[in-house]
Amino acid sequence: GTIGEGASSGDLRMSSYDFPYLTDGLKLVIVGLGIFAIPEIVSLLRQDRAISEEPQLGGGWLDGVRDWFANIWLSVRCSIIGVIVGVIPGLGGSVVDWIAYGHAVQTTKDKSNFGSGEVRGVIGPESSNNAKEGGGLVPTLLFGIPGSGSMAIFIGAIALLGSGQIEVGPAMLKNNLDITYSIVWLLALANVVGTVICIAASGGIAKLTTIRFALLAPFLFMIISFAAFQSGQNLMDLVALFAIGFLGLLMRRFDWSRPAFLIGFVLSGPAETYANQAVQIASSRFRKSFGEGIEYLFTPIVIVLIVITIFSVVLGLRQAKNIMAEGDVKSGSKRAPFVFMLAVTAYIAYAFYDAASIPSFSRDRVFPMFVAGVCLLGCAVLIARMILKPETDTIFADREFDGDDATATHGLWPTLGWFAFLLVLTSLLGFILALGIFLFAFLKVRAGLGTAFAAAYTAAGIAFMLGMAWLLNRDFPPGLLQEYADLPWPFT
Repeated sequence: GTIGEGASSGDLRMSSYDFPYLTDGLKLVIVGLGIFAIPEIVSLLRQDRAISEEPQLGGGWLDGVRDWFANIWLSVRCSIIGVIVGVIPGLGGSVVDWIAYGHAVQTTKDKSNFGSGEVRGVIGPESSNNAKEGGGLVPTLLFGIPGSGSMAIFIGAIALLGSGQIEVGPAMLKNNLDITYSIVWLLALANVVGTVICIAASGGIAKLTTIRFALLAPFLFMIISFAAFQSGQNLMDLVALFAIGFLGLLMRRFDWSRPAFLIGFVLSGPAETYANQAVQIASSRFRKSFGEGIEYLFTPIVIVLIVITIFSVVLGLRQAKNIMAEGDVKSGSKRAPFVFMLAVTAYIAYAFYDAASIPSFSRDRVFPMFVAGVCLLGCAVLIARMILKPETDTIFADREFDGDDATATHGLWPTLGWFAFLLVLTSLLGFILALGIFLFAFLKVRAGLGTAFAAAYTAAGIAFMLGMAWLLNRDFPPGLLQEYADLPWPFT
């Protein structure tokens, strides 16, 4: 999250103007898709089966209602969390699900079922997810500050539909109070209508999970690549997607918490901004007098925040002993987890060195140095534990040792190689031409379809992409070919 130009002085961290892509940092869309989507797609594709063996959903609607009533206070608490987090601009839509999930885990005595179908792990996040939209409306309607990415789009839609006559913020409450109330009621109605539609369509959607995953994977790779490119309109977006996807695969394999990684990435920007402001204020107070600086550091709100932080860390460490990040993962040999730990430590050490090389008068070095320092301390503790503990300890969790990944039909590298094949072709021929070759080759070779079916599915996939690009007015990633040949759309 601290890669690129610093917000305070513009100093570069872990980047260079010789390689300008990283100067703007990594995009949330790319990180989210890489950390979660790529590992799950590769894992399912390796097993060469459908997601589910059951073509029909169970008829347990009443069971679901009973489960909700049995955990109604969890739903209420997570709804409150959703509203509170949703009010915080730029935070709610990204992390509220994981915060609620963590709360559900921490408040459950038997944590063994989390990661394998625990209903509380669904009720909590879904309650907070529905509630955070209402919370996001508070700063959006009152102050014109979007509470999330969806609220930012909402503000733009209001500006377009209102032809500039409606301004979200205090003026809207004063001059268009009827519209404000309509928005609130429509949000509530949309949740109800959306629920009804999902219930009605759930049977058909569930049947998608019975399709052999080898027939779905190439189209998922297609959509993910297109979405990642739209975040920055740069071919390097696809390279970053692949790199972060590879990191996500390793984190999943060794039972490192991917939600924690994403939460840290999302919060890094606001955390650094507020940290720089705090350092600036504290420095100003200390320059006036030592006593005034100490008084600022030990104000009641600071003490309360320190206590909450310490309590959260201690409680989190205690709970971490009772639940694994990725479910029940068996321990393997020491070598692979230890090598991954050393690689992560080396990266963090270099990040600390890179931040320390920034001039001392710049505040852009403070936050990354502090975070890297804390992480290095944690890495040292983990490395010491790895050295002292036997290989049966949970710290050596490895999905390649036992479970679905260990018995997968296809290997990790050949499966990941298909995605790399799409990216290499895109860099050479552009996205559409590369997509045609990739889809046909994948469906023919990997999925084992006949030539006619492979060609038909390929044509359908390309037609879908063309329709999406036309509706959204988006471009496709260009390749080396486009630099030397003037091709018509969509080959541009």
